[in-house]
Amino acid sequence: MESYKQLFNEYIAMYRPYINKLNALLASYNLTTAQWSIMFLIFREGAKTIGDISLYQNVEKPTTTKLVQKLIDLGYVEIHVGNDKRVKIVQLSEEGAKVYGQVREKIDYFQKGLSEGISEEERLVVARVLKEISSKL
Repeated sequence: MESYKQLFNEYIAMYRPYINKLNALLASYNLTTAQWSIMFLIFREGAKTIGDISLYQNVEKPTTTKLVQKLIDLGYVEIHVGNDKRVKIVQLSEEGAKVYGQVREKIDYFQKGLSEGISEEERLVVARVLKEISSKL
């Protein structure tokens, strides 16, 4: 089998089981991977608009709005009105920052376990390759 086929077959084989296990880990916080992704973005880069979040997740604004609304209902994010009153700014709440830290610890443990036995150099190569492929999409 050509190496490019093997690369994508292995990625596809890994993706769903990984997401399923990650969703199981997030379930105790009533989160999904899509909601976690929003919290991760806001924690890493600061407050964002719905439009910014939609671009980051590569989904439509109505989908993002529903995800953010669930995070609001959970008390994990807050909405503030921007300079333009039509623009809503999403940021982590105090509770959201606390939950972020707890979840981050669990995910770090999970991901470290999965990458055990793989050298730092190999991890960086895989990360670089996936980023390069992603940029072509």
